[in-house]
Amino acid sequence: MSDILVRLWQWTPMLAEGFAMNVAISVSAMACGTLIGLFVGLGRLSAARPVRALCGGATHLLRNTPSIVLLFYLALILPAELHLAGLAIPLPAWAKAIVGLSMPVIGFMSDATYGAVRAVPALQWDAAACLPLGRLRTYADVVLPQTMPLLLPPWASYFAIILMASSTAALVGVEEILSRATVAMEADPDPAFIIPVYFYVLLWFFAFCYPVSRLTHRLGRRAWR
Repeated sequence: MSDILVRLWQWTPMLAEGFAMNVAISVSAMACGTLIGLFVGLGRLSAARPVRALCGGATHLLRNTPSIVLLFYLALILPAELHLAGLAIPLPAWAKAIVGLSMPVIGFMSDATYGAVRAVPALQWDAAACLPLGRLRTYADVVLPQTMPLLLPPWASYFAIILMASSTAALVGVEEILSRATVAMEADPDPAFIIPVYFYVLLWFFAFCYPVSRLTHRLGRRAWR
């Protein structure tokens, strides 16, 4: 056991770099998906029926498609380089992973925004209608600030889910912690090293996700006070 712990410690710097990639991909996917999903959710409340139908259809598609399927799909259809205005812009695997993982976030955020906005009391809408505010200012200054307490708890919880889902990025060539753990196992001929390595990876995810889970619980309690 002591020998296995020593070997795990030797591989720790490389695994830590891989986990940093997991976190970076997850944060980027949550940022992109949250911003786009917010507008998609508001689009479902639009007065224009085509906009409502388009945003609703996109939400249901992205909410009901596994992220791993989206990752494989993007890995196959997106080229290694994008050619724009004579420039060759590389499109690495981690960028495809961010796009793929941001898609379910868009669906989640659209649903969450749609529900939170509809939960705003009608009196608040009536009060905003008495002010010289347009529709955009009503959302920005009156409605959305009141939805934040309802949106933050599920958003934080979903961030933990996306972080765990980021381990699937290894399947499309991203050097995150799971792929680096595979390298460590292949470099060590001892079969007894396999289970400790996977357990070590589990501890990395648990150490990051557990505080997020506790934060989610606290935010949820404050939201319902």
